[in-house]
Amino acid sequence: MARRSIDIKIEEKGRDQGKLFKITEMSAFDTEAWAERAINAILRNATAQDLSVLLPLVYSYVQQVNEDKSLEEVVEDREEGKAAINQATESLAIYFASMFFQLPYDELRVVSDPLLQCCAIYLNPGQSQITEPVLNNPTQYIEEASTIFGLKREVFKLHTDFFTNGAKRHLSKFLSQMDSVTDQSSDTPPTSPKPSAKS
Repeated sequence: MARRSIDIKIEEKGRDQGKLFKITEMSAFDTEAWAERAINAILRNATAQDLSVLLPLVYSYVQQVNEDKSLEEVVEDREEGKAAINQATESLAIYFASMFFQLPYDELRVVSDPLLQCCAIYLNPGQSQITEPVLNNPTQYIEEASTIFGLKREVFKLHTDFFTNGAKRHLSKFLSQMDSVTDQSSDTPPTSPKPSAKS
């Protein structure tokens, strides 16, 4: 099966208005490597508040996409099952995306730069299907900072399915980190030992 791809036309006013880009998903190996790095970066930077919101979303996702039934079986059983899975996936992806794009700058550069490798530009949109990778000549093909962010956001969305599956695999890490935070918050300061009675 061919990799998924979507076309994105820049509608915002500016130097990139009217440009047409093609976004193609990464290979399976590149996607897994990228997702592992991104999820690990998010976990390292997640606060207790982040986890308190994220964990219920992960549980909801795992509950909907369980091992007892395949996605196909759930959808066949009831159409609302598909809607529930989509809603759980979307909720998890939205929160992951918000955490992803709020990572510290250095880590964000490491995990977001590969997203532009998925982007190509149509050289003569409407006249031919010829494209060229954006990174072959980035300063010519992209002239607005908002275009860079917009393309990265669309690439992230294209890989949402795998990203949420990666979150499911990392559930034990979420639990371990939450347990650690809970243990630290419940610790009470040690009391000083009572002085021994003098004989």
